[in-house]
Amino acid sequence: MKNDNIIHDIKFHKPDVHKEIVVYEGHYNHFNYNKHVHEDYTISVIQKGKMSAFLRGFNYKFDKSSIITINPDEVHACGIIDNQDYKHRSLYIKPQTIKDILKENFSKNQLSFSNSHFNNDFLYQKLSFLTNEDNISLINKLSWECELIDIINYILKVNSKANDIIELPAHKVLIKKIIDYFNDNYFMQISLDDISNEFNISKYHFIRLFKKHTFVSPHTYLMLVRVEKAKTFLQKGFSIIETAYMCGFNDQSHLNKKFKTITGLTPGEYKKFFS
Repeated sequence: MKNDNIIHDIKFHKPDVHKEIVVYEGHYNHFNYNKHVHEDYTISVIQKGKMSAFLRGFNYKFDKSSIITINPDEVHACGIIDNQDYKHRSLYIKPQTIKDILKENFSKNQLSFSNSHFNNDFLYQKLSFLTNEDNISLINKLSWECELIDIINYILKVNSKANDIIELPAHKVLIKKIIDYFNDNYFMQISLDDISNEFNISKYHFIRLFKKHTFVSPHTYLMLVRVEKAKTFLQKGFSIIETAYMCGFNDQSHLNKKFKTITGLTPGEYKKFFS
């Protein structure tokens, strides 16, 4: 049966054009985000209803009691449950911003969120307030940023290994290097042979290993990275056709198709939020 009451509302807001922090709000009753990645740290809260999510290889159902934390380059997905609508808000924070906070408060250069989600009523209320576009416009930029830094500090204390040094297993180190390779060479036409030669690994073994740890194929992951890079270029004012070619897509149509599937918006619709 045709749904005559389709909800598909997406908003992006940059509280300070000089800061690499973006606030997102999405409200849907028919749309699911397929597996994708962000180059940012992501902190999300549910504002209404319940949301399904795929995080670190497991499926979850979240409501307003949960805070969701996703590391850069982690494959994840989210969507509706039983055709019911849900609304959620997210903070996208560039790794350099997190590094600056770590340097000042933890004497660390880099770390990851320990858990994909946790519960904390106080933090939930704070995050809900700071990600509300109406509230952002009411308080000055300095106050907003100070509040945000306090929240990030708190989250890092309760949901990271800020005080521990963790040695990664060899295979995770390799996967991290390959992901970095994708992020550095996303604009190139990368082949399996290129990766095999670069990392001295059988391409057949690489495919199995990569999918085991990221839950998607290497080609799919590269497409996800390209869409993330395209978002950055569009935010900076590049045209859609320039963005398509700079990010390694065959043409503008190719970018449009991948971008809409992953973000729920066309590149043009996304670009308008940052104009």
